[in-house]
Amino acid sequence: MRAHPEPEGTQEVIDLTRGGPLLTPVVALLICVNLLVFAGMLTHGAGLWHSPNSVQLAWGASFGPATKDGEWYRLGTAMFLHFGLLHLAMNMCALWDAGRFVERLYGSLRLGAIYVASGLAGNLLSLLVQGDRAVSGGASG
Repeated sequence: MRAHPEPEGTQEVIDLTRGGPLLTPVVALLICVNLLVFAGMLTHGAGLWHSPNSVQLAWGASFGPATKDGEWYRLGTAMFLHFGLLHLAMNMCALWDAGRFVERLYGSLRLGAIYVASGLAGNLLSLLVQGDRAVSGGASG
């Protein structure tokens, strides 16, 4: 049986997905910040599986009436809030998996810019779609 040759560039892509936190410091930093914020929320009344709206809002979650009333910083702070352990775990796994690739492909500064820009855009889109009906946050923007 003859082995199929790998498409050109396959090894380079594989190499970009490997490597630990020392090779992708911005991804490691973002994960640490998200974990620390979640731990802080837990110590201030958030639940492990779900957080009350009052805790989410106190920590800067995006909510139509508050955000549109001049609290635009919520589009940024909401990027670091997660409303339960599963929500956090899924977002951090995606950040670890895709973020390492993007950081090694584009560099640390660009990865940071991509994270912030996509988080702001995702939270703005969520605000436009959900309007005044939902409290939102997360790193999945």
